[in-house]
Amino acid sequence: MVKIKKVKFRKILNSAGKISLEVEMTDCNGIKAFASTPSAIQPGKREVTSIPSFYHDYMNDLIEEICNIDIRSQKILDTILNKYMKKIGADICLSLSLAFARIMAQKEQISLVEYIAKIANYKTKYIAPKPLVTIFSGGVHNTKSKGTLQNIMLSVNIQPFSKAITPILEIYTDIEKQLKQMNSLKGYGSSSGMLVDSITTEEKFKMVFDSIKKLGYEKHVTIAIDVAAEHLFENDTYTYQGEKITSEQFSKILAKYKKNYPLTFIEDPFAPDDEKQWKKFKEENSDIAIVGDDIFATQKKYINPVLANGTLIKMNQVGTLTGTLDTFMKAKEEKMITCVSHRSIETEDTFMCDLAFALDSDYIKIGGPRRGDRIMKYNRLLKLEEENM
Repeated sequence: MVKIKKVKFRKILNSAGKISLEVEMTDCNGIKAFASTPSAIQPGKREVTSIPSFYHDYMNDLIEEICNIDIRSQKILDTILNKYMKKIGADICLSLSLAFARIMAQKEQISLVEYIAKIANYKTKYIAPKPLVTIFSGGVHNTKSKGTLQNIMLSVNIQPFSKAITPILEIYTDIEKQLKQMNSLKGYGSSSGMLVDSITTEEKFKMVFDSIKKLGYEKHVTIAIDVAAEHLFENDTYTYQGEKITSEQFSKILAKYKKNYPLTFIEDPFAPDDEKQWKKFKEENSDIAIVGDDIFATQKKYINPVLANGTLIKMNQVGTLTGTLDTFMKAKEEKMITCVSHRSIETEDTFMCDLAFALDSDYIKIGGPRRGDRIMKYNRLLKLEEENM
């Protein structure tokens, strides 16, 4: 049981160089915790409302309601937050939820990992998730590459996590060096993926595959992609690389990528409304991870193993820790692959790493090894592994 004494909001900078809010929460015993949450460049249609305005009367009403009452559990606080979700948005609600979780963990004198596993009623094995590392950014993450795959990534299947760092850095740096020599590197995207506008999708795949082989990591490193198909879909048609194509045609393009390259993870291959194609593609490609993001939006009510064999977990898509855990455990019950994910616009908060570690997430999507907001996640995973090995 916790009695919250004070809630303070402060403005901080996010990875887009814009303003986000950090929550500072203090209980009546002086225990203090902080939390900040990420946001999306272009939220999916099924995500819980995200409201950009920073402070308004509804937040005062919420603070008044949660302060100086006995809150007996995470679920009770999150139930209160759900009442305000449409008024103040998922990002702020989630920050309050995560700060409260950190206070509860301190109060119970257990680690955040232990607290998350406890309230999820899950016996953690303390296995670090496999990292998905963004190499190329396109789609809505690259204004000059709209209508292309949003991310081409590495999938690194090496345990422990500390040993996965070497191939990540070597492959990323090798491709970065090649692009600089070609004068093709135009910058870095929101996920620290490299931005290029003069290289085709096939050339990107080949460059990643060749680098993996050249450095001798073929047995442990494969390729993953985020199609982000919702942003390519309109009027029952996909617009991909400048061409309008049907679901079936798009499916054949993705299948060709899988045939030609070691592709083991495909995120959002089709739009949420294209359920027939989701089902068919999953049936035809059950040997790899077919993972839903926008179609499930980290909400238990949308989870459907018929459509995909995996789901992304983005906490601010649902807006509370309890909602996140409900979705996570539903996916586990359905024997689905889980992947905890960052967002396009990040803060330095690393709660997602503790979540992934606590519930033995199969994957974690933390972006490329550039910029502080991403590096904080890498370093947190290294620390968690050290503390729990």
